[in-house]
Parts: sequence; C-alpha cells; structure tokens
Amino acid sequence: MKPKPRFLLALYGAALPLAAAVAPVPDKIPAVIPDRQECQIPDRVQLTGWVGARIDANEQNRLVKLEPARLLEGYRKRPGRQAWDGEHVGKWLHAATLAWVNLGDPALREKLDFVAAELCKCQLADGYLGTYLEKDRWTEWDVWAHKYNLIGLITYMRYTGNLEPLATCRRMADLLCRSFGDQPGQRDIIKAGEHEGMAPTSVLEPMVLLYRLTSEPRYLDFCHYLLRAWEQPNGPHIISTLLSAKRVDKVGNGKAYEMLSCLNGVLELYRTTGDRQLLEACLNAWQDITDKRLYITGTASYREFFHGDFDLPNTDKVGETCVTVTWLQFNAQLLRLTGETRFAEQLERVVLNQLLGAQRPDGTAWGYYVQMEGQKPYDAFLDVSCCQSSGPRGVALIPTFALTTDAEGVVVNFFVAAKAKLALCDGCQVALELDSRYPADGLVRLKLHLAAPHEFTFRVRIPAWCPDATLAVNDQPVADPIRAGDYARLRRTWREGDVVTLNLPLAPRLIVGEHTNYGKVALACGPLILAADDRLNPSVKVGQFRLPSTDIRQLAFQQEPAGLVYSIQAVGIDSGEGVTVRLAPFAEAGCTRMTYQVWLPGPP
Repeated sequence: MKPKPRFLLALYGAALPLAAAVAPVPDKIPAVIPDRQECQIPDRVQLTGWVGARIDANEQNRLVKLEPARLLEGYRKRPGRQAWDGEHVGKWLHAATLAWVNLGDPALREKLDFVAAELCKCQLADGYLGTYLEKDRWTEWDVWAHKYNLIGLITYMRYTGNLEPLATCRRMADLLCRSFGDQPGQRDIIKAGEHEGMAPTSVLEPMVLLYRLTSEPRYLDFCHYLLRAWEQPNGPHIISTLLSAKRVDKVGNGKAYEMLSCLNGVLELYRTTGDRQLLEACLNAWQDITDKRLYITGTASYREFFHGDFDLPNTDKVGETCVTVTWLQFNAQLLRLTGETRFAEQLERVVLNQLLGAQRPDGTAWGYYVQMEGQKPYDAFLDVSCCQSSGPRGVALIPTFALTTDAEGVVVNFFVAAKAKLALCDGCQVALELDSRYPADGLVRLKLHLAAPHEFTFRVRIPAWCPDATLAVNDQPVADPIRAGDYARLRRTWREGDVVTLNLPLAPRLIVGEHTNYGKVALACGPLILAADDRLNPSVKVGQFRLPSTDIRQLAFQQEPAGLVYSIQAVGIDSGEGVTVRLAPFAEAGCTRMTYQVWLPGPP
C-alpha cells in the first residue's frame, strides 16, 4: 500500500480520525428537497489502497503541479489558445478545492488562493470574465467559461470561507442576467453557444448555486428563463422531450457532455424548487442511458454524441472523459436526492472502470477518448482537450459519496480501504475504519468507533453482481436476508469497536455480446471489467486468440496472487492450440500504451 504524504500523518496518527476541520459556508436559501444521502465534505472520508493511491496521484502529480500562468493565460492575453481555453481554470478550481479539503496539502491551498485572486483580477469592468475579444463575445464558448468560473469560485468560497470572490461571481451573474432573456433588448442565449444552445444554457447549475448562496431572486428568475429558452422553437427541448419521448438521443442534437451538464443543473433546480417534473425528466434520461446507451465500463457516447438504441461501437472516439465525469456527477446527484442503490451501482461501475481507466495510473495525464480497445491516448497538456481538466474533477469527487450518511445513520456505498469521520443527523460522531483489499479481494471489515453506545442504522450496499454476499456483526452472521442490488439495513445499538464484516465472493462472469458485439464476449470479476493487454501477453497478442466457450467454467479463470491480474485459457486463431491469456482491469489495461481489448472473439 502506498504511504500517505507527510501532511496527512496527523490525520492518521490517532486511533480515531480527528474532528473535521472544514465548515462550509452555508446557503442563505435552504433546499426545498432535502438530500436522502448527504454529500460528504471531502475531509470526512480518506480513501486508501488502490483507489486512494489514484486520488493521491491526482492531487500530487496533476492538480498541484499545473502552472497558474497556463490556467490564466487566456484571460491575461485574450483570446487564448483555443475557443474553449477559458474553461480550464474554473474546472481546476473545482477539483483542486475538493482535493485540498480531502488531503490538506498546504502547497495546493497556497496555489488555490493565488489562482482565485488572479482570476478575479481578470474580470472586465462590465463583469465579463471570458477569454473572447469584445467583438466576438457570446458567439461560441464564453458563456460556458463563465459557467466553470462560477462553479470553481463558488466551490472555493464554500470550502475555504474566503468570500472575496463573491463580488466577482455576482458581477458575472449580473452580466448574464442583463445580456440574456426574453425581454426587449436582450439576447437569445440559445444563439450564444454550441449544440443547439445546450452549451451556454448549462450555466443553469452555478446560477442555481449562486442563488442559494446569495438569495438574489434575479438569479432564480434567470434559471427559469433558461428552462423557457430550451422550449423555444430553436431550443433543444430538453425537459419536454425527456418527458414525452424519454430518449436522450432525441434531445437537441444529442451532444452528451453538454446535455448531461444541463441535466446536472436541472437536478440542482429541482432540489431548490421541488418541481417534480424536473426530476422525472432526469430519471427518464438516466433510464434511457442505462438501458440502451451505456458501455459496460460505465461511460456513454461515441463521437461525443448519444446515438440510436444499442449503437455502441468499440472504437470511433468512444467514451469522452468529459462525458464520463458528467455522468458520474449525474449519478451522484441522483443518489443524494433519492438514496437509491441503483445510482451507487453506476458510480462504482464508472469510477472503478472508465474513470480510472482514463487516468494514467501515476496521475500525470488523461485520455480524451478511452475506447473499448486500442491504446490509451494519455496526454498532459491543456491544449489537447477539455478532458484534461474534467478527469481530475471526477477523481476529486469520489470521497463525497463513497461513505456517507442518511436520516437513519451510516451508508456504505464503496468498499475500498478508507477511514471516515461522519456526523449523524442527531449529532452523534461516528468514526469508521474500512479494512479491505477490494476490488482485489471481497472481504471487507468495517470497524466502528463511538464515544458512547448509540442506536442508528448501518446501511451497506450489496452489489447487484453478487448474489452470494454475506454479512456478520462481531462475527455473528446476520439472520435477516440480504438482496443483491439493495442496501442491507442493520439497526441496533452500536458500541465502540463493533465490527461489520461483509464478504463479497468475486466470482468471474462472462458477458455474451449482443448488437454491435455479437459473437464476442467480455470478462468481469466483481465490479471490474477486464481486458486483454499486450503488456501482459508477450507471446500472444490481441487479435491472435479467441475464447473456446461461452461457459466461464471452461476457461480455467484464475486470479493471480499479485492481485489485479487474471488469466484464462484461450485458443490461438491460427494454430488452434491452447494458449494462456492474462487480463488486467480496464482501469490498468493499456497504461503503457500497449494494445488492449475488452470484447474478445468468442467461439465460432
């Protein structure tokens, strides 16, 4: 297990985690719809082990090392290197703030304070904080950049308590309210950006957040204007289409990243107003994506668009990382609002497979499109794509939903090694130690620390892929039946040192391809989608073998003692002889730029 950085030793030196240090700035306008599961402040949960190493690498090798001069360049020297150059700094502020709260790195905090202050200095007198020249304003991606600047600065203020950027945020929002609307003299925001107006109108999310933070009614009015704009003749008809057709490929032009960005704003507006139709539209979108437009690794779209039913090729610009991250955010929002395990299932799938598969394991670079086969296209430079700034946001969000609370007690969504310090709704402080090698091993032990005995519910997610899971409390088996795909509910008076043991047998699974993958098979073990990787198979390359059977028992599947390496028996296509093929998790496959493949040729 990788050692923690020195600045974390204080957190882990005591038997119990220390009291949380960060107290977020509260909203002036409370949400009408309370969350069923809390979005945890990132310092409440520290993940270790395999996932924790990826989180650490994201902070140490990516976020803290990005140069402020590059992040701010497009604002200091307008118009910047690309039309979308302005989005990077806001995304960085969002991810870096969450990472600082989680890991406590003083170097990152220093850089955060500097970048936030310097970005505010770039604002023009009328409130404009984009990278475009005045003659080109509101034509392509500058409302989009304002969106990310608002998200980044609001996140920074909320967690640091430094409200100096609030005036900058208000001036940005006031400019948007003056410039766009359906009153005489105002611009049509649908015409102010790409993809039938979905890009500029995705500013809905931070405008809702700013309304709750400030209580300024004009910002909520602007949010309602955005919903009206969607239903204009030239608009993308997001809500009406999702309520009627219930298909995301029929919304606007089907652009996945921008649409999901809008839907994340819709869920924030639902949380704020309680308009049930907004939630219904989002649930329809979620169901359509999971039923017909989702890759087995947890990403969606190719060529950056949603396509027809089950149209999911393995190559052709598959799995834009920006789509992966906004899909993660969408599921995290729905989990908070509903408390339903189906959204936690999707979070585990996308995090442990596609998200970590898009991150180079050392955290230094990200892939733009991370396909089901080929080579991982890692790149570190912001000039390449928007995804270099989106990926770190997804990783920084993991501690907010992995272990959390609800109205009855503690909720365990992820099983990777962790320590947590959680406050229950009644004020009781509960510390958790999660001892686990998951997903390399299915044995998970959760030890509780409490100052005094206390009654509450301990809710544990039972993965849908694991029908044989067992639970025990202090080595005594739980008598009540547990169901795969649901939460197991343990209600009792808990005491210091109580241990919950969850056993998740990691049986291998063979997935028979359909539609575009007819005649192919994929392999999974526990939550992990596996891939053949030429790095592990010097004598038999991708494309040189096939599986002899669709019966997993005929493949001699084994997990190697090293952990996350597996093997099967296959047949050479040319020789017809048996060959051993080693497999890696999708999150690790292709990490040395060797060829990998998820969907493998099946029997003839």
